Amino acid sequence: MNQPPQLTFEEQREKLEKLGIVFNQQEEARDIRTIETIGYYKLKEFAMPFNRPVAGSTEKIHFENLTFKALIARYYQDKNLRINILHAIEDIEVFLRNEVAKLLGEKYGAFGYLRFANWCDRTQPKFTIEEQQYRFKKNLLKKVKKSNMPDIRYSDNLNNDNFPTVWLMIDALTFGDIVSLLKILSKGNLRIISKKFDCTAEELLSWCGCLNLVRNICCHNADLLDIKFTTAPKIPTAYANNLVHTGNDYTRGIAVAVFIVMKLMQNVNPKYDFGDVQASLKSIVNRNQNLAIDLGFIDLDALNKIPSVRHKKFKARKKHRHSSQKAS
Repeated sequence: MNQPPQLTFEEQREKLEKLGIVFNQQEEARDIRTIETIGYYKLKEFAMPFNRPVAGSTEKIHFENLTFKALIARYYQDKNLRINILHAIEDIEVFLRNEVAKLLGEKYGAFGYLRFANWCDRTQPKFTIEEQQYRFKKNLLKKVKKSNMPDIRYSDNLNNDNFPTVWLMIDALTFGDIVSLLKILSKGNLRIISKKFDCTAEELLSWCGCLNLVRNICCHNADLLDIKFTTAPKIPTAYANNLVHTGNDYTRGIAVAVFIVMKLMQNVNPKYDFGDVQASLKSIVNRNQNLAIDLGFIDLDALNKIPSVRHKKFKARKKHRHSSQKAS
């Protein structure tokens, strides 16, 4: 089997150009440095929404009406959105961790979480519960060894098998681990947690699963703008009219994740400023209704439903300056 050759950055630029991306020939050196910085395949990933194969051609990829300058702008706009969305998700994650630890600690004690039969859904077969417990403990011990938390080293915080208290355990887990715990909680325990977010148990599971996927995309420099959820998340009722929908079939684009974050944040930090998220999205759509719809928003006005304290302050300052100018 012949191995593909390694292309120089100049050759990678030529290949992107053959795929239809339009370059400014006077900026060749700068474009080559950009390809070296970001990477050929990452740029190609962000260009895929513009793929319009030519009819009758054997080539499966042709980027239509896409300049390299526009592609780079799109990459950095997505990066800004990922940073801003991740900031909000992390606040929700921390709140969720604390609520799960509080529940398990209050009801079952510092180490009661280690016996899954105490708190999990006992409609599952006993063997399944024991298997989940074994895998969890094995994984937890590995995470404890790698943890940098100073309190996790104190003997008073560990049992005889070196497992930490529930309040330390919870911070050793990933967001994905927390979602897995939610899935096997007893119905009563899950209802207690979901009430903290003013939603149903089914909504909480759906929304946390959605945000875990979004969080992973944000952390791994992947394309968030063009995400299409394979499993449709449950729609936050209060924001349903702001999403693209046909009958009961709603968008699976990034817009639904934005409104899920907003819904959950209402019980975490009601005064949270989504101004940076709104600004990122408005920069991406650039007053283009079709681009807003591509992201899953029903129209441009739906972006104004995203609470922005910064935007309100800016309007207030602008109004104040205008009044001052008229007075003078």
